[in-house]
Amino acid sequence: MTALTLLRLLLVPAAVWLASLAARRWGHAVSGYLGGLPLIGGPITLYLALDHGTEFAARAATLTLAAILGQAAHLLVFAHGARRWRWPAALAAGWSSFALVAIPMAWLPLTPGTGLLLAAAGLALAWRFLPRPRDQATLPTIPAAELRLRLAAALALAMVILWSAEAVGPVVSGVLLSVPITGSIMPPFALALYGSDAVARLARGFVVGLCGFTAFFFIIAAGVVTLGTTTAFAAAVAAALASVFIASRIHGIARAPVGPR
Repeated sequence: MTALTLLRLLLVPAAVWLASLAARRWGHAVSGYLGGLPLIGGPITLYLALDHGTEFAARAATLTLAAILGQAAHLLVFAHGARRWRWPAALAAGWSSFALVAIPMAWLPLTPGTGLLLAAAGLALAWRFLPRPRDQATLPTIPAAELRLRLAAALALAMVILWSAEAVGPVVSGVLLSVPITGSIMPPFALALYGSDAVARLARGFVVGLCGFTAFFFIIAAGVVTLGTTTAFAAAVAAALASVFIASRIHGIARAPVGPR
């Protein structure tokens, strides 16, 4: 393993670690939209563009964009399952929903435009039908075990995608990039430690964060070939941050009241 490869791999969990620390300060909803941002998929997609070219990255980004519909299904099923079941059953149901929705995307004739429509439809449905929290928000502690799981999962995904991209191609890479890694770690801890209302608040935060995820991958899918890697990724980061800012203000996520731990 070269020093450059090691640096690339370590940058991914480092971004997740910083987001986790910020979430401790601002609560479950903010934790959710930080988790929804492309903190893992963004750097990995950049590495794919650098290693395999912009056309490869654009194709992978298009699949990732469409598979956001699967992430929305995962959030919906987990959040509603959290009202009835313990976290292992809710997580299994969420994973199954993601797989049933996202995997078939690999066989569809997708374009950045159709991917954007699928992603937007998924997020709109998720926001409409997610359960609403009934109690006051509390600040998450983010236990050390959860933080270690977040970092390990981010590192593992980066390793799998970077080292197998040449073998599996952009289609499988795109689906892998949309796997709900943080969405499979944070909600179970929230359910076990804080209950189903915390999961509902976290899931709605994820929808806001996934607005940024959607904007990021649409810019990459539509523009990385023509704009070039540097310009496209700079524009994608700006679009992701602007989308999350606007969505959080529209839905009032950042202004949610926070009570004591």
